[in-house]
Amino acid sequence: MTQSADTGVDSQRPTPTVPEAVAHWLLATEAGRHNDPEELAAVGERVYHRLHTHLMVLLGTNGFDALWARAMYLAQPHFRAGDNTATEESLSTQGAHAYGLYAAVRGQAPATIQHNLVAAFASFITLLFTFIGAELSLRFIRQLWPDLPLDATEARADGATS
Repeated sequence: MTQSADTGVDSQRPTPTVPEAVAHWLLATEAGRHNDPEELAAVGERVYHRLHTHLMVLLGTNGFDALWARAMYLAQPHFRAGDNTATEESLSTQGAHAYGLYAAVRGQAPATIQHNLVAAFASFITLLFTFIGAELSLRFIRQLWPDLPLDATEARADGATS
């Protein structure tokens, strides 16, 4: 890996997009120091439920579910060691893992779980930005996580560890 002498930052690693940085920050904030697979899966569920509860007021339950299902479909190629069941599960409305996160984390190592959750939530946030705009989306997210850095591009650096 190539690191910048000034910053120690990996110069070959692309700068995350705003949705990726926000997703990483949200998950890292919710996880705290927990790094075991079950807790990381629970973190994904908590973030999902917080977003669902808050955004369904704006999008409606069906609108949120449709946006989430599309996000899971679009995120799937970015999942590490994934399978094709995430989209099918996200379309189901029954069961504890009805929104497709279980397929993204099932039987995976903590680093893979973290990567897959970031991919899923970044995909959702990207669609949300497209649907209602970045500014309004970030305003809704900040209502749930008020400590989100004002400059969302700094969210990954300020609140997250890989």
